[in-house]
Amino acid sequence: MTHHNWLPPIHLHPIFWAFLLAAILTGMLMEVMVLFGIVLLHEMAHFLAARHFRWRIRRVMLWVFGGVMETEEHGNRRIREEVIVVLAGPAVHIVLYAVLFLLNETTAVPEGVLETASMYNTTILLFNLLPIWPLDGGKLVGLILSMQLPYRKAHAVLIGFSCFVGAVILLYVCIALPFTLSTVSLLCFLLWENRLEWKRRYYVFLRFLLQRTTCGPTGVLCTPIFASLDTTLLDILSQYRRNRRHIIVVKGKNAILDEQQCSDMYFKNKQAHCTVADILQKRQ
Repeated sequence: MTHHNWLPPIHLHPIFWAFLLAAILTGMLMEVMVLFGIVLLHEMAHFLAARHFRWRIRRVMLWVFGGVMETEEHGNRRIREEVIVVLAGPAVHIVLYAVLFLLNETTAVPEGVLETASMYNTTILLFNLLPIWPLDGGKLVGLILSMQLPYRKAHAVLIGFSCFVGAVILLYVCIALPFTLSTVSLLCFLLWENRLEWKRRYYVFLRFLLQRTTCGPTGVLCTPIFASLDTTLLDILSQYRRNRRHIIVVKGKNAILDEQQCSDMYFKNKQAHCTVADILQKRQ
């Protein structure tokens, strides 16, 4: 799709065209277009915030009920930046409330359209704040976890927590609320996405390591990683944390390893299963 440098590559998911056709056939075109417009503004807010920080953005994928901005950052940006980018989406809904309030004072837009827009604006805002990955609320939970845990563990805990919360909400919707196909479908879709993310969690971890190795760690804080001679290289890499630099302190030896040495050993020398003792021996 043709785009300017101030616009992201926007792709429409095939499900969008299916919903659009259904909307035309059922006379719900106005509702679907209002919903899609709010989703587009939400994702554009994410994009503009990310562009401000010069993130590398692959594309924005949109469907009727939501969207996702795909980047090439892979957990190596400053947490403060990510918080701003994540919150930019929900923030646009607050602006929309103000716009809808002003329009309600005029006759420029039919009252029915404004009521529909206000309902969808609230629905999308509240839904995106659910603590389920990859919703904005889930991403915030992930950022909080990554401030306390190594990246690999934080990501695994996030996906497990998201699956639990999603399953609880789905059960509650099916038992305590009137059955709504769209709500159940969305929750099932989120659970499916978390299942796929769990299966590719090691690949996500490798992307994080590779970009960290290529571009260097962000942050000024240096956190030591304590290892013994039989600690494996993968165990050391699994303790890397976002926005932290590391030195590896070898217990019982008067030796310190630089994290770049360990990363190069993994990616350049393909020594995934070597131990600290092997690295020290190769360094001599």
